[in-house]
Amino acid sequence: GSEINVTVKNDVDGVYKKIKDFLKEYNSLINEMTSLYNADSAKGYEPLTTEEKDAMTDSEVEEWEKKVKSALLRRDDSLGNLLNSMTSAMYTVNGKSYSLSSFGISTLGYLNADENEENAYHIDGDADDSAVSSKTNKLKQMLQEDPDTVTAFMQQLVTGVYNEIDTKMRSNSLSSAMTVYNDKQMAKEYSNYTTTIKKWEDKITSMEDSYYKKFAAMETALAKLQQSTSSLSGLLGS
Repeated sequence: GSEINVTVKNDVDGVYKKIKDFLKEYNSLINEMTSLYNADSAKGYEPLTTEEKDAMTDSEVEEWEKKVKSALLRRDDSLGNLLNSMTSAMYTVNGKSYSLSSFGISTLGYLNADENEENAYHIDGDADDSAVSSKTNKLKQMLQEDPDTVTAFMQQLVTGVYNEIDTKMRSNSLSSAMTVYNDKQMAKEYSNYTTTIKKWEDKITSMEDSYYKKFAAMETALAKLQQSTSSLSGLLGS
């Protein structure tokens, strides 16, 4: 039989593209989250009452409610923790600690990044990224020299981010499963507020009924007094 030679070569470009695609999707999501976290304050924009809406045009109401909704996640703790989950990622491969910066992947920082893109990641030396294209492509170098380390780190990173989000979205005493805000707590507070309002409404109604009865009794007494006064005046001939 003839001799067959098999050459095994690392698919550097293929793996590089997968990492790049992952970071692209991550950046799209993280930029949106950052925008929501950094939203302008909606101080003074309280939810409109029915009367206030009636006094405004539809476009004015829409703009007002848009302003209120845009600030709902401003400086939200849960969102802030999610934003930090990947930034602080540090994993050990073969006894050595690595972070994204170990592979030439980092953010531009608050001073150099566009608005609400300070948490987005860039691959040094990537030809499609003008912000860092002039730098040395450390990721490709490591994929050529030590692909197993890069692969092991990335697998841990993806798993870590997934677990972080999964933990945040687990059911607990304050929130339901697949929810990152305290919906159970909000529902409980809403129920308590509704109960309190109902109690005060009942109390006010009871007080109103009591005063109406007193006023009715007073009117009846005054009517009788007036009738008695008229009768007495008649008897005295005045």
